[in-house]
Amino acid sequence: MRHLLTNLPVELGAEARGWTALLAETFGGRPEDYRAVVLERKSLDARHKGNIRFLVALGFDTDREVARVMLPPGARLEPALPEVSCTVAPVAAPPRVVVVGSGPAGTFCALRLLDYGIAPIVLERGPDMSERVRTVNILWNDGVLDPEANAQFGEGGAGTFSDGKLVTRIGHPAIRYVLEAFVRFGADPRVRYLAKPHVGTDVIRKCSVLIRREAERRGAQYRFRSRLEDLVLDAEGRVAGARLASGEEIPCDALVLAPGHSARDTFEMLHRRGVALRPKAFAMGVRVEHPQELVDKAQYGPSAGHPSLFPADYKLVCNLSTARAAYSFCMCPGGEVIQCASEPGGVVVNGMSNARRDSGFANSGLVAKVNTSDFGSDHPLAGMHLQRTWEQAAFRAARESYGAPAMSVQDFLKGRPSGQLPRSSFRPFLVPADLATCLPDFVQDQLRPALPEFDRKLRGFTSREALLIALESRTSSPIQLLRGEDGQSVSHPGLYPCGEGAGFAGGITSAAVDGIRVAEWIARKAGAPVFEPFERRVKAGEVATDY
Repeated sequence: MRHLLTNLPVELGAEARGWTALLAETFGGRPEDYRAVVLERKSLDARHKGNIRFLVALGFDTDREVARVMLPPGARLEPALPEVSCTVAPVAAPPRVVVVGSGPAGTFCALRLLDYGIAPIVLERGPDMSERVRTVNILWNDGVLDPEANAQFGEGGAGTFSDGKLVTRIGHPAIRYVLEAFVRFGADPRVRYLAKPHVGTDVIRKCSVLIRREAERRGAQYRFRSRLEDLVLDAEGRVAGARLASGEEIPCDALVLAPGHSARDTFEMLHRRGVALRPKAFAMGVRVEHPQELVDKAQYGPSAGHPSLFPADYKLVCNLSTARAAYSFCMCPGGEVIQCASEPGGVVVNGMSNARRDSGFANSGLVAKVNTSDFGSDHPLAGMHLQRTWEQAAFRAARESYGAPAMSVQDFLKGRPSGQLPRSSFRPFLVPADLATCLPDFVQDQLRPALPEFDRKLRGFTSREALLIALESRTSSPIQLLRGEDGQSVSHPGLYPCGEGAGFAGGITSAAVDGIRVAEWIARKAGAPVFEPFERRVKAGEVATDY
């Protein structure tokens, strides 16, 4: 019989003895009594600094009687669930589908469509990966921005220049499809079972290219430097095609709109076209950066440096009022802070790390919620306009360059200008500046009192080595396109809003899953039966988040 043992505590280094040996210690017998052992999940329990351990889930077969064995506190034994096949039959009459955007949502929508024999055209406004990496490095090294090829636009989407985390708070069964695809195309197999799976920006770039080549082999067409300029509508107002900036029109039966959260010209076009959308709250703040060693010592205590441990992360929240909170966002152990501008005259920063997470620095977004009531207008795009206003203020604070304004945490708390800044990973350069000039008052009012609270939770958080870099403004989309239970826009049939830019996801995995859900809706409309394993009813307007 197949069993699943969950929450088994494992001391640091004990996994070196082998999983069969640990099962024999738990249930009795010999290691060879346990067959087909699979590590299903591994998480870190660091609640007690003097006794850091792992909690694992193991699937296994055995002929021994194990049901009545006394387990360690918290551990649980249950029958293993059978694996679910994702194989489906091709639809009889494949529709013409255009997918706008090659980020996780667009990519996984295309992959799932291909499973149904539907070969989409994927439009990407930016360049392919090789050209994109060259252009981004010019920005990071020389401070020269290409508005169509940067950390937001190009093959792979914004997730290509991120921490590459696949952790998610959603519970959709398609997550396994996403993880298996990343492993198949080059990610470390550990992402299958780690509680906090991480690919790394260097590996995720390679995965993106290999996924695209496989999709092309199966019939998909990828077109780079192809920016969506307008929708083509038929006489009934249904979306019937995509008009590119070049003037070319591409007819389609379904247009999947997965443009990412920075496609502001696309949002403006949708508003002009009367596509149903609404403003959505997001978060804004700064990146905070520390030496990784400081975070390791604070989180791991005497276990810091143990070879079984990854560079430490953290998740911090400070609720100072009922209206909003300050919190860490998209924490990047062993990463670097990067310039993510996509519009001339604006500065945006984010965090990124390679697979090895060996930069020596740790960074995280340090943000406060921006409610729709803070937008200062009832205009549907008011949140986008607010982002732009403060990004332009950050550009001015950086002396009108694509460096980034920065300030030590201690100087920010004392309201005094910074002289020499702490060490940083940021490129091309930092500019000492008063961050009060590029943050809304209501954000500052949350961050200042939250910092001492964070220092109490993570010792050294406000030390002399701590640095703030502005502006973290693209935490999520400031709009949400409205769609019905069939995935189509409530105002424009044939248009399928998808992913983070459309307001339905908040990271790589949730965006990929939303792309799969949209593909399922399109296939169902084309005559495919409901794929029960992926069927999960979602409330209208629900936003899936990863952080």
